[in-house]
Amino acid sequence: MTTLTEFLSTADSDSATALVQAHAFSEQVLKPIDERMMNERTVMGLIGMQSGEVFMQSLEAAPDSAIPARVKAWFKPSEAGIDVATPSAVGLIDAMAGAGAITEAEAELLKGYAYNTVTPFARITLHDVLLTREVCPTVAVTQSGGYVVITTTADTDSHNPRLLALNPRTGVLVRIESFRGVFSAGTYDARVPPEWRGADLFVDDAYGVVGVG
Repeated sequence: MTTLTEFLSTADSDSATALVQAHAFSEQVLKPIDERMMNERTVMGLIGMQSGEVFMQSLEAAPDSAIPARVKAWFKPSEAGIDVATPSAVGLIDAMAGAGAITEAEAELLKGYAYNTVTPFARITLHDVLLTREVCPTVAVTQSGGYVVITTTADTDSHNPRLLALNPRTGVLVRIESFRGVFSAGTYDARVPPEWRGADLFVDDAYGVVGVG
């Protein structure tokens, strides 16, 4: 399955546009083997009784030299069926289409039975996009009593802004905590681990709504 990093590498350079593209993205993933076995009932259910009958009659009429008897048997209702994702099954379906037993569109339906269509990025946020691209803006914050308090001035997608600390030894920002479930305008806090209470602190501001409480 495509990762978000892979998808964003070819998505629009504008992250807001890339988010829209990500929400609309879909792809096919292979079903577990027990869910992609195809027999006569499956064929009928996918392409209808009339086309299914033509398919099965053509299959039975094919010489054993072209389609072995054991392959024909796999399509019987009493059998588990044939794994439609295998090259032999794809070749058989294409052969039936080439012989005119089914249409090309029906062949695609049968071959597509091996896959589920998924939308892996339907729920991601702009925060996710900016983090993945490593371009999420941040604002400086200070801790008081072991906590950092922020206010947000407008509603956003529900997300978990990172609380970051500047590592004085490496000069790199590291996540030390997160503000949980930020989505409506209001006040949020996050605990600062004791070892980071003297460090320079920052918080993600993906939506430009973060202020210091």
